[in-house]
Amino acid sequence: MRSIASTLFLCLVSLLPISGEPYAFAEDRASVIETRDPQSTIDLTNRITEEIKALRLSGSLPAIIMKWPKADRENFLNFYTARNDTPLWFGGAILDERRESLQRRLLSADEDGMNASDYPVPLISATETDPRKIAEADLILSASAVAFARDARGARIDTLKLSKLITPRLVIPRPTMVLTDLMGTQNVGDRLQTYQPRHKAYLDLKAKLMELRETTGSLSESAPVAKAPPQKARTTTAMVSMMAPSAFDIVVNMERWRWVPPELGENYIFVNLPEFTLKLIRKGEVAHVTRTVVGKPDTPTPLFSAAINSLIVNPSWHVPQSIIRNEFLPKLAEDPAFAEKSGYEITQDGDMTYIRQPPGERNALGFVKFNLPNEHAVYLHDTPMRKLFANTDRAYSHGCVRVENPFSLAAMVLNNPKYAEDALKSFIGRDERVIKLEEPLPVHLAYFTVITGEDGQLKRLGDIYGYDNLVLTALKLDQNRSFAALK
Repeated sequence: MRSIASTLFLCLVSLLPISGEPYAFAEDRASVIETRDPQSTIDLTNRITEEIKALRLSGSLPAIIMKWPKADRENFLNFYTARNDTPLWFGGAILDERRESLQRRLLSADEDGMNASDYPVPLISATETDPRKIAEADLILSASAVAFARDARGARIDTLKLSKLITPRLVIPRPTMVLTDLMGTQNVGDRLQTYQPRHKAYLDLKAKLMELRETTGSLSESAPVAKAPPQKARTTTAMVSMMAPSAFDIVVNMERWRWVPPELGENYIFVNLPEFTLKLIRKGEVAHVTRTVVGKPDTPTPLFSAAINSLIVNPSWHVPQSIIRNEFLPKLAEDPAFAEKSGYEITQDGDMTYIRQPPGERNALGFVKFNLPNEHAVYLHDTPMRKLFANTDRAYSHGCVRVENPFSLAAMVLNNPKYAEDALKSFIGRDERVIKLEEPLPVHLAYFTVITGEDGQLKRLGDIYGYDNLVLTALKLDQNRSFAALK
């Protein structure tokens, strides 16, 4: 049975823009190296350099580069300008090895749920002497390496086109940064792979994807993927928990790991919305787990990373304007005394209405609020509606994340004997008590519908916001996609 990389290598030859026999890999080109004349190599390299310069100055660039924004094209070409247009991948045995390492990585992109065809690998004869062909190949290989690195960091999808509530802080490297990084190592393929997520959960998904492809040779055709822009097809965990994840499910979740920071922090909170669970991690170990209530399907909890800098015992609830408009004003129109009867305070400033709910047992935020500044004005908090934590699917909030046992979580977050759980509970009353953290604690609100269970097996969760189909469509995947030859 051929390896995945070698099969993809052969399958892609017919699609390549540069003709000729495949460039020989190390085991096949020994005779070429032995007979190579050093002076002729230098002369050919000089001619390739001139051709790269001519292509750069004329703007007659390969298609993969032309589709980039102007700023990225210029940044890419500046790298070649700074090195006097000398080729990166052709011109001697050392560059042959570096090129082959890169080619193998690009050809195996499908292993990471990416599309190998997005990263063209121009293969030319080991005896090719046409400097224009080699110059074009050099530019294409460089561009493919850049595209691979950027896609591995999350550039494949504009998340705001999926939802304005999906706002990861992606760090997409500039072309020059990628190429400079790759020029600093001989094993280019391994270095390029470091741009992929390295979280254990991602690696679990990758391993399962490879297992499925070895078994089936293609993506499962059971995934319900719409051809047109789909409506959000929401599911609950109860609906899918007994179904094994398909390759489509796995690819979607692998892509979403690219929305999570490469480094989560030594200590952090991780909330997987479809799991309705919050985990506090300290030095790589789970220190605390609690149930959560997250946003309703029509008021989803946003996806982002921020940091808790303080918490409040006995918080006031300053009602968001969206809730005032959609819920309070209609009720006030029917009964002007509604807010007062319910214990709210109303102030008017011109045309603006502001509503505050004082601290207390009935307060919508309960007894504890965890402040994490962010553009969505979302935070973690207690709730007076504690019976909802008994439900399996818990999507009931306006967008914030409600936590069970908030004082226990608060004590773990503060990590200070002075603020043990009982001490924090002693603060319950009518006055707000703000407690600042000694160091901000990162919080990651994420969305994964395939996770590793306690038994080490992958399991599906409900797609509460219908994001899976949106991601599949954005990745241009469909039921008939076979991801080239996989066996």
